[in-house]
Amino acid sequence: MGEGHNTAAKNIRDGILAVNPACEVLVADPYTRTNPVINKLVQSGYTMAINRYPRAWKVVFKLLNRRGFVEGMGPMLTELTSAVRGLISEFQPNVIASTYPVFSFLMAKIRKADASITAPFYTVITDSTEISSAWYRCPCDGVIVADERTAEVVAGDGVPRERIHVLGFPVGLAFEDPRPCAPPADGIWKALFFPGGTSSRVLATLEGLAALRNVSVDVITGRRTRMLAKLQAAGLPKRGTLAGWTDRMAELTSSHHLFIGKAGGATVQETIAAQIPFLVSHVVPGQEEGNISLIQQTGIGALASASPNQLCSLVQGALANDATVWRAWRANLAALQKPSASRVIGQFLIDRCSD
Repeated sequence: MGEGHNTAAKNIRDGILAVNPACEVLVADPYTRTNPVINKLVQSGYTMAINRYPRAWKVVFKLLNRRGFVEGMGPMLTELTSAVRGLISEFQPNVIASTYPVFSFLMAKIRKADASITAPFYTVITDSTEISSAWYRCPCDGVIVADERTAEVVAGDGVPRERIHVLGFPVGLAFEDPRPCAPPADGIWKALFFPGGTSSRVLATLEGLAALRNVSVDVITGRRTRMLAKLQAAGLPKRGTLAGWTDRMAELTSSHHLFIGKAGGATVQETIAAQIPFLVSHVVPGQEEGNISLIQQTGIGALASASPNQLCSLVQGALANDATVWRAWRANLAALQKPSASRVIGQFLIDRCSD
């Protein structure tokens, strides 16, 4: 539902072409192709749920994780299945990769109905540590995961270890040469804030951060146009800039010292690649809880979602005593990063192309 799935797919395409420019690569979102109006409504509903009604979204997530739920949706996905089958027939791929869990179920159905479709099929899991079984419970030729922790989870749930490939998360090629932001010479630390949750909480958070005299905050509201308007009306942030949608993540993360936002799969992995510590300001129950666990277990940031005051205190503490905590987070990030994962995954898929 989020942008992370599409971002991962596009980055894999770029990785393939970086390895071999002669390859033909098709990136497709069959949901948008089959019914763009309904798809847009569903995406809007998802955005509303994760920001205003996260508990309701957790119920939906648990249903998706329940064996038999997605499998029983077959009759509802007839049009989508036909669209995927049509794309395969039209493009004639030698290998297929999916960055969204539902397509593994559709591919199993398509393959069963048409024995002529023999191209290897791989699922690229875009979440970490705690993930829905919908990603891997339908057999495919293999699953690609970001790290060993996620591999252990998948293997522990019955997926053969030889079918699990730890190749990293496909971040953009712009992250391949990370140049993390150095500690500020002027004493002003720069935070990059992608607000999640209700507008009242976001306003309170920015007011609290404004009280920290050594912190400047640049805010990116993404597709939340109402949030952008409310922040403009409130004159926030008081020190920093305000913008809407951006496709400059590599540039932005490498020019800031702290990232504040929700723990989306792509976002967390991009911050790891850019070596920018992550403070989680808003929790989306379900898929993002695993990403939060990754942040906490590896010591690359902290969960700061209890209140705006807690977040501001954590920022202040991380930068205290010559930024001792921040420096520890930065050191841990350097050991985790796999900035060339898109290229690695691209080579992996090329090597597995069928004749």
